Amino acid sequence: MNPLRQLIESLNQLPPFVTGVAWFLLILLVLAVLFAVFSLLLTPFMMLYNRLTDRNKSNVLIEDDYVLGELTEKIHGDALGEVMETGSGSARSIHPARLFREKDIQENLLLPVGTKVLIIDFDREGIALVVKNQNFIEQGVEK
Repeated sequence: MNPLRQLIESLNQLPPFVTGVAWFLLILLVLAVLFAVFSLLLTPFMMLYNRLTDRNKSNVLIEDDYVLGELTEKIHGDALGEVMETGSGSARSIHPARLFREKDIQENLLLPVGTKVLIIDFDREGIALVVKNQNFIEQGVEK
């Protein structure tokens, strides 16, 4: 006799409530096995898809990795300015810069030359996205 047929007959001999619970558990087991099989089969394809489509969006700087900078050209609203990295040790590099926050752009915020900023990220064109560094202390007075 077929093992599946034996299982079905033995389940039908149980009380109705126990039969319902047994069928429910059997269906859950089948679904878990199907999920495991599909996961094992599709994982390589998902990894390849993620590698090809990520475009570095999952590699955003965390707060400890923000880079300090100082503006060498003013930024006003949505205009481009220029920032020099000052927080990466002895090396200095200069990048085009723009405001990071949409709110600051809408309010037409002006950051003059010499403003201490945090470089939050770089966009696709290599433009540094900056915010004013509120925690910078100059001459013992918090700015």
